[in-house]
Amino acid sequence: MFCPARLALLLAALAAASCAQAQETKHTFGLHLVSYHEPDKTYNNTNPGAYYRHPDGWTAGFYRNSVRRDSIYIGYTWKYGIFDITTAGVSGYFDKVQPLLVPSVSLGTWYGVTPRIAYIPRVEKKIGSHVLHLMLEF
Repeated sequence: MFCPARLALLLAALAAASCAQAQETKHTFGLHLVSYHEPDKTYNNTNPGAYYRHPDGWTAGFYRNSVRRDSIYIGYTWKYGIFDITTAGVSGYFDKVQPLLVPSVSLGTWYGVTPRIAYIPRVEKKIGSHVLHLMLEF
């Protein structure tokens, strides 16, 4: 069973085990890959897409969302070592544009590729599941 408290402990352990990364000073390109929903209510877990993050934090991207629609988002990403928080406006869900708040953690960098895991908490009446989402950054 999925437990948000266990996820928080896992993220804290990953942060403690990783070296703090310097403030990002490069352009970042990323790929949206897959998600895991708990509880799963037949949501789409294959979420292909791409994004770009400017060194100043401005972020834009697109992906195939969990309700099988195309989404586009534009916003800003704050970096805190290995942790990011992205706030944006996103299309493709219930409203024309709705707010997006996504915390994520970097899992280290190997050969210039950085896997990143995002957590989107369940919000009653809007998001029916807790969501873990996998991305790759270059």
